[in-house]
Amino acid sequence: MLLTPRWVGRFALLLVVVAVCAWLGSWLWGRAWGETVRAPLASVAAFTDVHQPGVSVDQAEVGRRVTLSGSFVPDQELLVVDRQQSDRLGVWVLTAFEVEGADGAVVPVVRGWVPSGESVPPPPKGRVAIAGWLEPTESDALRKRGRDPLPDGQVEIVSSAELLSLWQPPLYQGFVIQQQPQPESPLVGVSPPSLTVEQPVDWQNAAYGIQWWLFGLFAIFWFVRMVRVEREDLAAEPDVPDPGSLDTMEAPDEYGSSKG
Repeated sequence: MLLTPRWVGRFALLLVVVAVCAWLGSWLWGRAWGETVRAPLASVAAFTDVHQPGVSVDQAEVGRRVTLSGSFVPDQELLVVDRQQSDRLGVWVLTAFEVEGADGAVVPVVRGWVPSGESVPPPPKGRVAIAGWLEPTESDALRKRGRDPLPDGQVEIVSSAELLSLWQPPLYQGFVIQQQPQPESPLVGVSPPSLTVEQPVDWQNAAYGIQWWLFGLFAIFWFVRMVRVEREDLAAEPDVPDPGSLDTMEAPDEYGSSKG
């Protein structure tokens, strides 16, 4: 029964569906529990060579040390709350940096860290050249659930989507953690990221991954059920004699005996 064209086609379709569900489930599960492997910290590139406005930071460029020239925009500055530095809690100072030769596009730059409540020195004026680490936009999973709205000028994460609503485009996605020159006191340079960073668990992606696996199991259940129903239907059909065998049968006489 399973060797008929109809059932071979159904089995092939089952294999495709199960493979797709397994791959999607594994991909989403990996995104939920994955790690980000950063570019070697020793590698240096011009910022405009590895990143473009409005485009996500390429995975291969995460953590790369970049150099860029331009000027800070003093009226576009935010404090990123709940950032630790040497076991102390404080804030990142995030300032827009207009990149030279980028038609007015700005990139968020973490100028440094200060303890909570400390006054923040203004950014340098005029054209400056800086170097730092290129980072992707931070995940919403870093937000604290149930937190009261923050005061104006403060944010929880460095989110490109949120910055677009606060600053005028064009805007580079992601951000740069400034390494050089050293920030002015009381700002403290932010420690460089490690080469491999464990991402917070994204439970939404994990749930979607499990959902795709369940779809694959349901497809297998559906196929097995169809096979069982087909077999039951065949078993319930009455036996029909082969039409060719009727020609060899002898008709009984009126007394019930065959003619000899």
